This record gives sequence, C-alpha cells and structure tokens, in this order.
Amino acid sequence: MSLLLAGKELRKFDQVNRMTVPPTFRKDLGETVYMMKSIHGEPCLVLFSEEGWEDFSFAFVSAFSGEKQARAQRKLADRVERLTLDKSGRISIKEDFKAYAELDDEVLAVGMMDRVELWTPGNWQAWSEKSDEDDDLDFSKVSYSAPRDKK
Repeated sequence: MSLLLAGKELRKFDQVNRMTVPPTFRKDLGETVYMMKSIHGEPCLVLFSEEGWEDFSFAFVSAFSGEKQARAQRKLADRVERLTLDKSGRISIKEDFKAYAELDDEVLAVGMMDRVELWTPGNWQAWSEKSDEDDDLDFSKVSYSAPRDKK
C-alpha cells in the first residue's frame, strides 16, 4: 500500500448526517470508501480506500482460521459499510456508526497514513493526552530515513 494520508481537519455534519471528506484525503481515498467501527475499542470510525480495505480485510481474515475465521468475518460484517462519495465529496453516516464513535456536530478527520480516522475532537484530545501519559512505544528504534520496500 502506498497511501500517505496525513493531517487533521475539522468537519461538521449537515442536517442529514452527511460530512464532507476533506479534499486533502479525497484523492487518496477515492470515490468509494469503506467505513468501519474501530476494532480496538477506540470511539472512532475508520475510512479505508478500496485498496486499503482489500489489504486490511485480507490481513484480518488471515489472522484466523476455521470456525474462528468465520465468526470473525461475521463480526466484521456488522462493523463495516461501503460508501460512495457524492458530487460534493460527502458521505452519509448512519446513526449506529455515529453513536459508536460518539459523534455529534463536529468530526475530526485524522490522516493515519493508510486510513483516515473520524473522532469527536474531545475524544481525540482525551486519547492523545492519555497516550502521552502511559505510552510504552519506543521511538528510539525508528529512523527518519529508514529504507523501505517501494512497490
């Protein structure tokens, strides 16, 4: 995957639960996006491009086998929706998705390299502050110029 989605943009919902996908993300996401409720418990929604969804869903299914794989696929089916951006670059978000992510009037769209996450500004701030307090990530092993496999 070669998407490099980055940055944060604040958006508002209109009267019929539509939000405009930030133009900075539209080119990489494309006209068809896959929206998923977070699988790690964070109160956010995740947007994937078609290519990103293909990569994620393959990795997801490959993480399980047999009966567990079938159960995992069924659970995932309840957490995802395929959406098409309208002419104005908007997507409609169903009430159960909004409720899951605790979205109200405002949405913070955050580019996460291979996906976009949708948060309420307050939840993003709370997560960021909590993460800073008890984070166990060791960035000393990461180089700004690390070589990578370009496909």
